[in-house]
Amino acid sequence: MKPIKAIALSTVLLGLAAPAIQAEEDTEYAPLYQGFLGNLQLDDQSASWDELDGENAEIEFPSSILGGGLEAEYAWGGSSTWRWGFNPGGSVSWKSSDTRVSGTIGGENGAVIRFDLDNGLFLGEMHLGAYVRGGLARKLSAYAGAGPMLMYGKLELEDEEVVAPTGTVVITGSEASDWDVGYYARAGLDYRYAKGKYLGLGVRYMSAELDFSDTVGPVDIEGPQFVVTFSTKL
Repeated sequence: MKPIKAIALSTVLLGLAAPAIQAEEDTEYAPLYQGFLGNLQLDDQSASWDELDGENAEIEFPSSILGGGLEAEYAWGGSSTWRWGFNPGGSVSWKSSDTRVSGTIGGENGAVIRFDLDNGLFLGEMHLGAYVRGGLARKLSAYAGAGPMLMYGKLELEDEEVVAPTGTVVITGSEASDWDVGYYARAGLDYRYAKGKYLGLGVRYMSAELDFSDTVGPVDIEGPQFVVTFSTKL
């Protein structure tokens, strides 16, 4: 083959391959969208009522609250093996049950009180932070992210009472809601089972303080959430 024909053929092949190469690069840097579902494990908290003379009651919350949400990863930089960028997202958690919750007044040696709360708790949050993601093996990657979070919470109570050493205290309010700025963190592992599609396991952590002043008072919404994830590049 004459040199000029070889050059012409190479030029044509490169021209045909260029869109594929660009598409592959675009896929590598394309946004990653992740859906997740899991249980939020709230840490033990404290609350205060005027009827308890302003003394804090240490509360053991229900063991888990079902929740789920969406995350997005927009790459800003990195290399062929790792990426970093922006991580917007949001989630909701909810629980509705007739739950008996125990607690104490005055620390470990204090008197035991009982809460009978027919309750419904809704939590919603939006966040925007930074993330980093890197490859651990051919089909396995790890990620971590953190940043500020805006949380909304709503608490509904029915048949509320607190049995304290001095007698039964009735919570007069039946509904309360609040907003607060807190923070979130997330980390996990993803397995790529098809091009641009991943299944994984992760853990998220959220922290904010909501003041349900008409019902149980200020409550720290804080604890880990263990999740199953599905991620895809569109």
